[in-house]
Amino acid sequence: MLKRGDVTVYGNHGLCKVTDVLVPPFLEGQQEKLYYMMSPATDRNGVLYVPVDGAEDKMRHVISKKDAQELLAELEDIEEIEVSSGKRAEAEIVDVIKHNETQDMMRLVKGLHKARAKRTREGKKLASMNERHLATAEKLLYSEMAFSLKKDVSAVKEQVMKTLTALPLYA
Repeated sequence: MLKRGDVTVYGNHGLCKVTDVLVPPFLEGQQEKLYYMMSPATDRNGVLYVPVDGAEDKMRHVISKKDAQELLAELEDIEEIEVSSGKRAEAEIVDVIKHNETQDMMRLVKGLHKARAKRTREGKKLASMNERHLATAEKLLYSEMAFSLKKDVSAVKEQVMKTLTALPLYA
């Protein structure tokens, strides 16, 4: 069981800090079930109430500093997710974001940036749906990596972008 102050990754809400373990006010006098009260890193004013029972299925440990460093070091060699178009593509992208596994999120970010670069070369813009998914994936991925590396989110993004823009397939 998590305790106050613990940090975890909770599904597509990303990096979250447990601010309390309690019976929420909206349940007092009804079902006396314990909930984690969590604050998402991507939404400082947000509050999530997650039932303690069954929460482990939707949570995972934050990536380690070593794993985050390796992910950045191997970024050039990571195979990106090929971003196609249409409803199937959106379902695949949403599935990656929903599961929020660090390696897959990096593959998605790399694939969406590649798709954007290709569209830009063609004088076109990336589909707005894909822009939204890219923003979500980056927010979730970079906040977790920044926490692990004890860096600012913008520094992590800058490092990823520096690597990506240097790749021949993005030029």
